[in-house]
Amino acid sequence: MPDQRELATAAALEIPRFVSATVLFQTAMAERLGISPTELHGLQLVISGAATSPTELARALGMTTGAVTRMLDRMETRRLVERVPDPADRRRLAIRPLPDRLDDVADLYSPMARFFGDRLGKLDRRQLTALLGVLADGRAFAEREAARLRSEKGVD
Repeated sequence: MPDQRELATAAALEIPRFVSATVLFQTAMAERLGISPTELHGLQLVISGAATSPTELARALGMTTGAVTRMLDRMETRRLVERVPDPADRRRLAIRPLPDRLDDVADLYSPMARFFGDRLGKLDRRQLTALLGVLADGRAFAEREAARLRSEKGVD
């Protein structure tokens, strides 16, 4: 049985492989939906509620608001999202997903969702807590590193 150090090394080596496989999966999903991977990422952010305005979406994707406007134009043409007046401030726009294609997205995600649901269901509370901690810390670190890299380049 591998010791703690060997397990940590194996886990660290598996992370980029997992990320790469996830990118391949997302790219295949985007192709099936007839959209770009960035548009799929944007759609996921809108569906999840993580980005409810064009400005939030631009920030989450690391894009300019002009680029997001063009992307939203394409997504509206494909009946994926719509821009509506923000109910809290009618001077602003909100983005919401349209149901037309949500079933297509859900159908494509369902095997992966079942897989992760099954795997996560086998973990105990301590294991889930540790996994959630690694994922949340990793996300926060990746966000900080992306911001650092952008600011060093003068993009931010």
